[in-house]
Amino acid sequence: MVTSTTKILETRPTVAVCGVGYVGVHLVETFAKAFRVVAFDISEARCETLRRQFKGQANIHVTSDPSHMAGFDLCCISVPTLLLRDKTGIDASYVAKAVKTVSKYAKQGSTIVMESSVTVGMTRKYMGHLRQEGVFVGFSPERVDPGRTFPVCDEIPKIISGIDDESVRMVGAFYMEVFQTVVPVSTMETAEMCKLYENCFRMINIAYVNEISDECAKHGIDPHEMIDASATKPFGFMPFRPGLGVGGHCIPVNPWYLFTNNDLPLLQQATLASAERPARKARELFDEYQPKRVLVIGMAFKPGQSVISYSPQEMFVRELQNIGVEVFFYDPLVEQSQIPYCTKLSSADFQESFIEDEFDVVAVTMPQHKVDFTVLDGLYKTEVKWYCCPVTPAKIDEQVTASA
Repeated sequence: MVTSTTKILETRPTVAVCGVGYVGVHLVETFAKAFRVVAFDISEARCETLRRQFKGQANIHVTSDPSHMAGFDLCCISVPTLLLRDKTGIDASYVAKAVKTVSKYAKQGSTIVMESSVTVGMTRKYMGHLRQEGVFVGFSPERVDPGRTFPVCDEIPKIISGIDDESVRMVGAFYMEVFQTVVPVSTMETAEMCKLYENCFRMINIAYVNEISDECAKHGIDPHEMIDASATKPFGFMPFRPGLGVGGHCIPVNPWYLFTNNDLPLLQQATLASAERPARKARELFDEYQPKRVLVIGMAFKPGQSVISYSPQEMFVRELQNIGVEVFFYDPLVEQSQIPYCTKLSSADFQESFIEDEFDVVAVTMPQHKVDFTVLDGLYKTEVKWYCCPVTPAKIDEQVTASA
C-alpha cells in the first residue's frame, strides 16, 4: 500500500508519544510545534506533572488512557530499555508492551517509530510484523543530552530509518516538519548502531583519558594542563576530561547492548575499567590518608544535574563506607532522600571552620553547579583531593556563564 504523505500532512495529523520520560518530553515539545500531540504515559502521577508543564498548550493532550491514541498518524515509542541484573542483555518488556499497546490503536497507514535505545536488530524483531498489517515502521535514535540547552532538540540532526523505502519516506515526511536536519540511513540496523556507536565512542575515550590521567600522576604531570595543550591541535583530536568514571542512563549501559550480539573486546575492557574505577579510587584514597571522616562534593552523574543513575560518585561513597569510613556528601542539586544511606551536609555547614573541624579529607568528584569552591581555598588541616579539574575562580566564572 502506498500512502500520500502530502495527503496525510494536509489532514491535521495526530502524533502520539508513548512513554513521556526525559526523552519523550522532548519529542512532545518538538512535534507540538507542527502537530496535535497525544502524550501517553502509564503513570498517572507522571501525567499530572506533565499536565502542569503543558498547561495552556491546547494542541498537547496528556493521558494515561491508551485509547486516546486511537487512529494516530505517527507514534514515537520512547519507553525505558533497562539492563538486566546479570548484564546478559536488556529488559525488553517495556518495548514489547508498548508495541502491543500502540499497534492496537494504529490504523492502516499509521507510522510507528522506535526512539528507545535498543540492541541492533530489536526494532525489526518487535515491530517488523506490523508492516504486513499496513503500518509503516522505523527507528530514529534520540540524541538529547541531560543538562544541555544548546543546541535545542529540533536543531540536532535527526537520523531516521525505515523497514522499507516507503516507511523511510513516511517517517521523513513527519520528521522533516519539525527537525531542521533529517539524515536518512539505509536500514534500521544502521540507525540502531549509530546510537550505540556514538555513546560507546565516549565510553572508550573516557576510559582512555582516565587511564592516561593516572599515568600522568606517576610522572608529576598535570593531566589537565596536558589535555589543554593537546586540544590546541586543530584536527584529529577531541578533548575528554578525567574523573571517577561514567554515569547516567546511557553511557554506562549502552556497551552491554552491543555485547549481546557483537564481539568488541576493546570496548569491553574500557567498560569494565570504568565500572571498577570508583571503588578503586576509594581504596586508593583510604590507603593514602587513612581518613575517619570524608566529605564528598558532587553526587549527581554530571555537573548541573540531580540524577544519580549509575553515578560513579555514588559507587565511590559506597566503597568508602564498606571500608569503614564515615562519609558525608555535599551537592546542592541532590536531595537527601535520593541517597538515604549517606548524610547530606547542609549549605549552612559548608564553610571552612566546620569542614576543618569535622573532616579529614574533602573529595571533589566533579564541578557541581551552585557549589562555592572558594570555601576550599582556606583549608589547611583538611586534605582536598580533586578527581576532576580543580575549580579556580576563573573556572567558577566560566561555570556561571555556561549555566546562564
